Amino acid sequence: MNAGWYYLDTSVAMHALLGHSPGAAAWLEAADRDSEAELVSSRILRTEITRALRREGLPVGERDRLLTGVGLVPITEAILEQAEAIIPHVKTLDAIHLASALALGRDPLVVTHDATMDAVAQDLGLRTFDPAA
Repeated sequence: MNAGWYYLDTSVAMHALLGHSPGAAAWLEAADRDSEAELVSSRILRTEITRALRREGLPVGERDRLLTGVGLVPITEAILEQAEAIIPHVKTLDAIHLASALALGRDPLVVTHDATMDAVAQDLGLRTFDPAA
């Protein structure tokens, strides 16, 4: 894994957490071990994970295990305005994720397994990577 900023999308987080992708889980473990890797996401990730765990009947405490070491970007008015300004079609929560990634201003690598999120991120000039592929 290369040192740098990584923006964690919900699709990869959930694939790793629910055991749907060994690649996603392995990537997250490697990122956690790499002292030079900075893993960030939107604060909305915590809520999305919580809702998914409740839907699946799994312990909400699993969320904290996954989020250890992930910096969470607060949802601000500026981020919501940036999300509203994204022209290509993308779901609302994904737009908030993309606006959060752009707000970092550090050219993060967007780690996603969502094809639409990937395409729109690239359209916005962000680099992408899919460890679950």
